[in-house]
Amino acid sequence: MSIAILSAISLMCVDGAMAARPAQEFVLAQAETNSVGAETKSEKIEAEDLAAPAIRTAEPGADAVSGDLRDDYEGPLAFENDSDDAVVEKMISWLEDLDTLKGDFTQVAPSGAISEGKFYLRRPGLLRFEYEPPAPLLIVANGGMVYVRDEELETTDSYPAGKTPLKFLLQKNFDRDDARIVSVDRGVDTVAVTFASDDEETEGELTLIADAPDLKLRRWIVRDLQGGITVVTLDNVIYGERLANNLFRAPEAGGRFLDR
Repeated sequence: MSIAILSAISLMCVDGAMAARPAQEFVLAQAETNSVGAETKSEKIEAEDLAAPAIRTAEPGADAVSGDLRDDYEGPLAFENDSDDAVVEKMISWLEDLDTLKGDFTQVAPSGAISEGKFYLRRPGLLRFEYEPPAPLLIVANGGMVYVRDEELETTDSYPAGKTPLKFLLQKNFDRDDARIVSVDRGVDTVAVTFASDDEETEGELTLIADAPDLKLRRWIVRDLQGGITVVTLDNVIYGERLANNLFRAPEAGGRFLDR
C-alpha cells in the first residue's frame, strides 16, 4: 500500500474541490473540507493545537506543566508510580474490555482542513464515521475492510483495515506480537501511547490519548510515513450503549478496491 493511507486511519481524501485522491493517507483523515467551509466555522480549531498530542507534561523538577495548560497548573504525572510497560498494559486491557462508543468527532487533516460529524464504534471490527456537509463522505469498517462512500461522486472505495494502524483500535484481542510501542507519554491527567506495527504492510503510527486514571478515550492521532498527521478529537462520548447492526452495513458498492 503506497503512502497515501488514519491516516482516521490514507485511504481517501477530499480536497478543496471535493475531488478524490489516491487512497492511502490515514483512514480517518480522509475528509478534507474545502477551505471556505473550514474558514467559515464559527469556532475554528487551530490545526497546530490539535496536531500536538495535547498531553500535559511536566519537566523533571519543574512545578508547572507545559503544553496546553496554564503556567500555574501543578500536579503529579499520571501513573507516576507505574513503569511504561505497566501503563501500556493498562491501555491494552482497557481497549480489550471496550465494547461500544458513540459521540461527535472533529477531524483535522494533514492539510489543516477541519471536518466534523458523528462516530460509532463497536468492537471488534466495526466503525462508522458520518461526516457533516460539505464533506460528502461516509466511512464504515466492517468484516476486515474499510469502505469510503463519496455521495458526491457516487462511488464506494474499499481497502483492508489491517493495513492501517487503526487496526489496533478495532482488534478483539490486541496483537502484542505485531504491536511495537513507540512511546509512552504522561500528563497530569492524560496518558498517550503510540503504537506501530512490525508488519511492513501496515503504514503509520497510532497514538491513543486517554484521560487518566480512568482511561476514557479523548483523542487519537494517526501519523503517515511522510510525517502527515491526522487528529480525531472525540466529544460527547457515550460508552456501552447498544448500537444497531445496520449502522455498520457496508455502503453501496461501485468504487475501487484499494490494495496498493
